[in-house]
Amino acid sequence: MRVTISAFMLLLAVSCSQNNDTIYDCDGVEVVINDMKRKFVVSGVDLGQKDGFFMNQSTVFGKFYDSSTGTASASFNKINNEFEFKDSDNLYTAKCEKVEK
Repeated sequence: MRVTISAFMLLLAVSCSQNNDTIYDCDGVEVVINDMKRKFVVSGVDLGQKDGFFMNQSTVFGKFYDSSTGTASASFNKINNEFEFKDSDNLYTAKCEKVEK
């Protein structure tokens, strides 16, 4: 019984310490998504920590900024692996490839 409990505790510790980040290359823009940690990082900016962040089974959305001069946001479609960046003047879309670790 002790061996079973010890093995379970070791398995739990290993699974909790694993990095579940999924990294995508979206035409040179690095996008990192981690569903467990509700993480959405675009080119080093963690949008998951900012106001306006949204994540569900198919879409991740975050804002770089939202001010009187305009808004800049990014979204990622998990089903189609498509990335979109929008600001007041531009719209950029890209097909993304999963980067193997």
